[in-house]
Amino acid sequence: MRKKGFGKLLPLLLAGFVGFCLFSMPEVCTNGVKEGIWVCGNTVIPSLFPFMAVSGFLLQSGLTKLGSRWLSPLTRRLFRLPGECAGVIFMSLVGGFPIGAKMAAQLLEQKRVTQNQAMRMCLFCVGAGPAFVISAVGYSIFKSMRAGILLYASTCLAALLFGMLVSVFDDGTPIETPKKQIWVINSPAAALTEAVSGAIHATLNICAWVLLFSCISACIEYAPLPDQAKLLFHCILEVTDGVSAAAGRLPLPAVAAILSFAGLSVHCQLLKDLQACAVKYPHFLASRGICAALSAVICAGLLKVFPCEISVFASSSPLIPAAYSISVPSFIALMVMSLLLILEVESKQKV
Repeated sequence: MRKKGFGKLLPLLLAGFVGFCLFSMPEVCTNGVKEGIWVCGNTVIPSLFPFMAVSGFLLQSGLTKLGSRWLSPLTRRLFRLPGECAGVIFMSLVGGFPIGAKMAAQLLEQKRVTQNQAMRMCLFCVGAGPAFVISAVGYSIFKSMRAGILLYASTCLAALLFGMLVSVFDDGTPIETPKKQIWVINSPAAALTEAVSGAIHATLNICAWVLLFSCISACIEYAPLPDQAKLLFHCILEVTDGVSAAAGRLPLPAVAAILSFAGLSVHCQLLKDLQACAVKYPHFLASRGICAALSAVICAGLLKVFPCEISVFASSSPLIPAAYSISVPSFIALMVMSLLLILEVESKQKV
């Protein structure tokens, strides 16, 4: 009963804090929500939505199965996962925070992985994309591309290392597949329709959490708290605010830890997929803490081998838009999917 009561206490405290701020600081809350709406309209929807559609298309069409024959030995030895999970691991490293857990939940729904495999992927397939870490954090804040590369390498290595560590919890349950597997590519039109529909729901869910935590972050900034307490809250609640607040005040390994922890805003964005994979939030929270510690240690080691001088760039422009930046390969993949859809429609019309 104590555990259940503690689990309900945090949401009640959060709701009470937001309600108090709405009545005591309505203008601050309004400005925070406006900033969140700007972020959603200008960055989250136009950049994250296509990337989630691409990842969904790869799963729905069956294209992730093509490389399983070659990648199966590697993923099996390192992570004790089937080769098809290599696509999830790769997309989680380059696509940003919500992609990996969402793809793991989709694979479990399609019964292409076991529940144990999906649970383990949700614990380590969580990370910031290279556009955010290298460009926004490294170049924009610290004015050093090398710093961004070191941070990105630290978070990626920590995630992969933790994935190998949790492989000891593999229960050995196999996926029933025929001896001679025939790889069939599903209809591009049907796969794209399903992928876009899923991406719409996921993007709306993410935008809702962005709005909420934008309001909370704005209220904390005006709260009568010590500067150290505000810094701690920013680092715990939202990753972009945490990185911005930590710049110039905390060392680079601490920034790597903040990036790996990801913040409660990202955690809430993953709740639906975590529940689908039967991942308990305390376990996920512990995994983020371990990854944060690993990232800090790895970053400190890399700095000894590749030292770099960093300088903090103070700017009034928000950092959040770059957090959802998308890469050129994803745009090319989206164009290829559109071409396949056109060809599919034309072939049906001819028939």
